[in-house]
Amino acid sequence: MKGTLQYYDIDKLGIYKRGSDEQLFNSNETVLDSLIGWFKQRPNLVNTSTRKADKAVGQSNVYCYDIDGANGEYVFVLWNELTNADDEILTISKDSKPGKAKVKSGVDSNTVIPGLPSYYWISLNHNFIATIHYDHAMTSLVALRNYITGYMQNYSEFAVTHKDNEDKVIGYRHPDDNNGDLGYFKLELKRKTDESTIEELTQKYDQITKIVRRTQKQAEYVELTGWFHNLASQAVGRGLPKTKEVHVEVELDFTPATKKDFLDIVTAYQKEIIDPDKYNNLGFVLKGESGRKVFLDGKHLKTEFDFEIQRIGKNPFGASELLDYIGTKQVRLVPRKPNKSKAA
Repeated sequence: MKGTLQYYDIDKLGIYKRGSDEQLFNSNETVLDSLIGWFKQRPNLVNTSTRKADKAVGQSNVYCYDIDGANGEYVFVLWNELTNADDEILTISKDSKPGKAKVKSGVDSNTVIPGLPSYYWISLNHNFIATIHYDHAMTSLVALRNYITGYMQNYSEFAVTHKDNEDKVIGYRHPDDNNGDLGYFKLELKRKTDESTIEELTQKYDQITKIVRRTQKQAEYVELTGWFHNLASQAVGRGLPKTKEVHVEVELDFTPATKKDFLDIVTAYQKEIIDPDKYNNLGFVLKGESGRKVFLDGKHLKTEFDFEIQRIGKNPFGASELLDYIGTKQVRLVPRKPNKSKAA
């Protein structure tokens, strides 16, 4: 079965000293192992949710179908609920006449959780998280991040609450260190840039003719006045995607003067990526490439792989099965690192 892996660098994962990027203790593996222990003690799947979704604002409940981990490698299989604010899935008949379809409730959400699985590989040994997308599943990095953060805040043994308000978390520390300093929990990711592409572009920096910036912005409503309003305010207004995210792509003629100039641009881009779920990219056009754009999150970091494992019926892959398979194929699945530049 073919699956697509998208890789993200782990910038922070664990409990950190306040005002510092240093971990309070070696906490990343401890946190994930603790979550696995908590999951195994849940009486049923509905009790594996770590935070209650606010469906009025479009959130969905996320449950854990399975988790496994060993020697710094982890696989999470989450179950993403797909219902509306009334806990319903609605259906219409394919044969309905347009405008006359009758809507029915599709499932009994009191007894089942309609949804789709999502798969994640967390590699502490290689410092990345990979989403794994199959045709029978969905992909949501936000779901995993919220799931782990929700566990830390609401269920973990690391959370320290206010003495007068048990619902208020005031910090985190090791459960065996009752009088120790409090830290903060962070799970921050950065979209993994394609080191092989960077390496290639560095060698061809003087052949770059354009820099291409992709981003996502929300169109703001602008009230037209005077001559513009009288001319066509209604027509212009209909063309504005009010409060919706729109993709913007800008091309500029540009050739770096030196390799260092090119690498400075790459470094600035890497620091700018705060939320890897956003449409946010940087690319270049090279001389003689017929305008083809080469983006930094290239093919090596979003790869398709033929997983030689089989689902049982409609069931998702088990975490242990997927973890064992990844263990045997790591040399093919782990993105390669760039070659070290030789000293002059």
